Amino acid sequence: MRNLMRPLLPGLLLWVAGCSVGPDYVRPSLDTETPEQWTRPTLAEALPDSGANHWRWWEAFGDTTLNTLVETSLVHNNDLAVAAGRVLEADALLGGAKSARLPSMEIGGAASRSKSSTSQTRGFFSPYQNAFSATATARYELDLWGRLSRGQEAALATLMASEQDRRSVAQRLIADVVRTWLEIRELQLQVALNESTVANFTQNLATVRQRYNRGLVSSLDLHLAAQNLAAAQAVGPPFRQNLAAARRRLEILAGRYPAGSIIGSDLERADGTLTETLMPAPLAPVPAGLPSDLLERRPDLSAAELRLHGTVARVGEAKALLYPRISLTASAGTASNELSDLFTDPASIWSLAGNLVMPLINRGATQAQIKAAEARAMQSASQYRATVLQAFSEVENALDADTFQSAQETFLIDSVEYARRSVDRAEERYSRGLDTILVALESQRRLYSAESQLLTTQRLRRSARVNLIQALGGPWDETGIENKEMAGND
Repeated sequence: MRNLMRPLLPGLLLWVAGCSVGPDYVRPSLDTETPEQWTRPTLAEALPDSGANHWRWWEAFGDTTLNTLVETSLVHNNDLAVAAGRVLEADALLGGAKSARLPSMEIGGAASRSKSSTSQTRGFFSPYQNAFSATATARYELDLWGRLSRGQEAALATLMASEQDRRSVAQRLIADVVRTWLEIRELQLQVALNESTVANFTQNLATVRQRYNRGLVSSLDLHLAAQNLAAAQAVGPPFRQNLAAARRRLEILAGRYPAGSIIGSDLERADGTLTETLMPAPLAPVPAGLPSDLLERRPDLSAAELRLHGTVARVGEAKALLYPRISLTASAGTASNELSDLFTDPASIWSLAGNLVMPLINRGATQAQIKAAEARAMQSASQYRATVLQAFSEVENALDADTFQSAQETFLIDSVEYARRSVDRAEERYSRGLDTILVALESQRRLYSAESQLLTTQRLRRSARVNLIQALGGPWDETGIENKEMAGND
């Protein structure tokens, strides 16, 4: 239903405004030149396509555990529940604003019995008197100057902004889940790489010790090999600590107790070991010339503009206080001294009244309210412009990161390959006595550093793609741009 109503909401806002005093909303200009489309450096070699980048873009990573984590987070995340509660609050306030434009009615009844002074009573009049009444009263304020319609317009804009805030929280939540999942995956691989390196360095130390016991090398080689092993072992605990912390962050996002035990990937077994030692495949390459109007889908931009619309409507609401307020009151009922006669025709009563209130003495206070409302509208306009420029900045930064980190990953892949060849050659020359152990140990450290850096860059590159999708308000392919939301069906 919300999807069906969303195209009608801007027209509904204009209808609510009606012929009201105060300015009508007009989208402010950005006072700066913005591109019609984004460009990016062309990569020398495009990466292979990993599948359709459809609107449920996180599924392109091909990990059912990730898919489940996203769905669970959308149901149980507390920040998203808070945002949904704010939508309900704004909806209730809109209901109040609508009710203010409708006639109000109340019914009442009264019964009393009194005794007069007997010294003042003459003749056959009884000192005891009964009074019974039943009335219905209706009140209605004529909204001649649009004070109430502007209030309803502002309340509707606030409700729509709250809904956009909820969507923004959902989009940010999904991106946070995917980024944290990628971080967990990298740390898992860092731990596995460290364990493999420690095992290799342990074997190297055993080989050097054998050579030392045979008198082929000095104790310096033994100490250097032991130091190399200890340095590699020292790297492991921080990785494991960071992995546990990342797991807890993911559990918090999913609304779970932060036990630090959540499985972060299909590639991880229940005991924490890995079935593969590769990062998830990258998403499809970013096409050149993305249109800048994709930002129209960003819910935070919509929320900022709707809040600006609301503050402009509040200006009209404040200005209407300068004009007379006319209200009508009608009441009808019955009144009788006897309960048995209360609902007879002679007991009927009615009245009609009109009230006119014109502010005089307090016009200065009203003018102050108008100036304050205009100042808030000016602040909202500046905030909207700042939000739009920040959105452009996020897209530009994400495009740059996607390009440069892709290039860095390519270079690091070459670096790892050359480092492996260097290790093989250095170990061979050391075993033949042609080089000192320093060359072999340095080659091993360089290989470990390059492999570790490659894992980090691979994670950052994939996170950059997540950042780009978030910055654009969703994926850019045609199947997801028009009618689908990043957070799923509304």
